[in-house]
Amino acid sequence: MPLYKEENFLVVHPGTQHTLFSFGLQDSLSPPQYKIPSVVYQDPVTKEYKSKRDENGDNLVEVFPIKASKVVDLDAFNYLLKIILQSVITNNPIVTINQIPLLLIVPLTWSRSNIEYITKYVIESLEFTAFNIIDLSLASTFGVGPATSSVVVNVGYDSVQVVPVVNYQSIKFAAKYLTGVGGQTLNEEIKKILPQFTDQQVEDLKKSGIYEILNDHESTFYSLADLANEKENDDDFDVAKIVVDDEKKAAVLENGEENGEEQKPNRELERNFFIDSKSGEKVYVGKERFQGSSKLVSIIATLIYDSLTMIRDLDKRQECYDNIILVGSTFKIPGLKEAVLVKLSEEYLIREPGTERGAKDANGINVTLAKYQQAEDSVDPESGSTLAQVPNSIKLARYPDYFPEWKKPKEKGGSWDDVFFLGGEIYGKQIFSNNSNHGRELFIDSDVYEERGPQSIWDVSI
Repeated sequence: MPLYKEENFLVVHPGTQHTLFSFGLQDSLSPPQYKIPSVVYQDPVTKEYKSKRDENGDNLVEVFPIKASKVVDLDAFNYLLKIILQSVITNNPIVTINQIPLLLIVPLTWSRSNIEYITKYVIESLEFTAFNIIDLSLASTFGVGPATSSVVVNVGYDSVQVVPVVNYQSIKFAAKYLTGVGGQTLNEEIKKILPQFTDQQVEDLKKSGIYEILNDHESTFYSLADLANEKENDDDFDVAKIVVDDEKKAAVLENGEENGEEQKPNRELERNFFIDSKSGEKVYVGKERFQGSSKLVSIIATLIYDSLTMIRDLDKRQECYDNIILVGSTFKIPGLKEAVLVKLSEEYLIREPGTERGAKDANGINVTLAKYQQAEDSVDPESGSTLAQVPNSIKLARYPDYFPEWKKPKEKGGSWDDVFFLGGEIYGKQIFSNNSNHGRELFIDSDVYEERGPQSIWDVSI
């Protein structure tokens, strides 16, 4: 097998709204270089695709190849890949296609037939000589680091997928996938609270940094003091820091403009503003900017619990609860990650009887503990004894501290919402530039494809 230079690696993650890609790996394995809309344009008469509208392109139809994390138009998707390749070749004229290995990071929701169809196009039409895919949940686990087991929650605009990973294997039968929810759920709830806002203003507010989820939750399992005990290192996700200090990100906007006071954190302001992307004007919002997240948070927490209940090995289940990986741009919203953690702990964390916090019924009994003790898998069928109670801890995965580019900008939490891309880069280094294949093919090349065709993708992917 030929070896490929890392400066020629092409790593692509196609999403519902945007596609991320990088050409060439940097020494520090940087976040994706490019983010483009996942859209192509089609002439309704000739059915030809184009990358953009031209001066005579008013009749062109927008085609979105991916919806709800699934490929719904294969030909349009393949054309999107062609656009990416053409841009790479144009910007790097001395590089030829046979020098470029392609790795796609895809979710489990993509069907086998679709992936084989894409494989055929990549090898036969685009003429790549090295190609492979990696599941997004597995790539996320690789990106986080040493833990071999995790649960990966991918929240898109219109879908949520939860996939447990055990011993570096995606557990497909335990995966949960829900459409019609995600970033759009927040939009819908915000619209109910602020019906005078246009859809674009709702989206602008959501992405502005002043829309955040507050987690002053004295009645739940986690208090602010409890969260302080969960403190991670300064460059990692720090629940207490975000809850108390709000990371002082873009949401800390000028307050002295109207009242002459010093700048204050967003949470301390009676109202704050965002910029309307169409008019460029400031739009002020009151405390409604802290509302509208409870529905999505509850959905995510329930899916995580339902998914991990399918993992019968309680030790592995607990490992997954200790390494929750939240990915997708929706998690850029301040406070959303810890809101999910708090909800999981409130509803499902097993605590000793008599503790001050935890869900209780009218008699003061810990409801979660009672439900768990009634569960079928909480009793050893041979001895009748109660097994170790799971989850006895719930934690977000700790991100590595040796990828400095992924920590920038620090005030916005870094780029960890795309940690699957880092995992894809790590995997690409292993398969495209590793001289040892351990007795098996690590990617499709022309010889492998000629022998086994598009189905060969399942022989080389993990």
